[in-house]
Amino acid sequence: MRSITVAHAALFAAVAMLLLTGHQLIDNAALLGTSPLLIVAGGTVPSLVWAGFFFVLYGRPASAKTAAWIALVFAVLLEALAVCIRFQQSVSYWTPFDGALSLSGWLLRLGWAVFLISFALSPNNLRTRRIALVLAILSAPSALSIAYDAFNNGIGFLIGDMPRQALWRALITPVIRTVYWVSQILFLWTAWGNPRKQDPVETSFARLAP
Repeated sequence: MRSITVAHAALFAAVAMLLLTGHQLIDNAALLGTSPLLIVAGGTVPSLVWAGFFFVLYGRPASAKTAAWIALVFAVLLEALAVCIRFQQSVSYWTPFDGALSLSGWLLRLGWAVFLISFALSPNNLRTRRIALVLAILSAPSALSIAYDAFNNGIGFLIGDMPRQALWRALITPVIRTVYWVSQILFLWTAWGNPRKQDPVETSFARLAP
């Protein structure tokens, strides 16, 4: 893990988020006619803001604090508001943090909000790295569940048990979501455990050993 820098992990997370954004737009295309504002505000905008946050960490670390505040408002809080509105309107669509009734989803939203605030206030603080570790641990069950679905569905297609028309829903969707979760955990893990690495965002993380 020491060979992977925070900048590398941030770039991977940004690309994964763009991939997820495209997938969400295609997957929720049927809802665009009935709830376009909800889909854009609750899915597209937060995902693009997250991608921007990670790209800033990769290429412009001097602006990382500002990007963290923007991500807090337009990624975490906006997405949470859209989920609550969606719940009231009984409009169902998938988000990376899951739905309104998911405890793990709300823990992740809260965790990311705390991480972004801590990062924006004091990116070199050991507290920020510890929050990243906690978030990585909280993300692990979702990542394992989605990866398990992707593996099982992939095996199903290989042995011919699944119809080809189910390829998007049964295989491509869990694969893209697996890439998303892996990128999130990799970023959080490197943010926690790679502070001494000489990379473009080293000034944004403490140089203490874990």
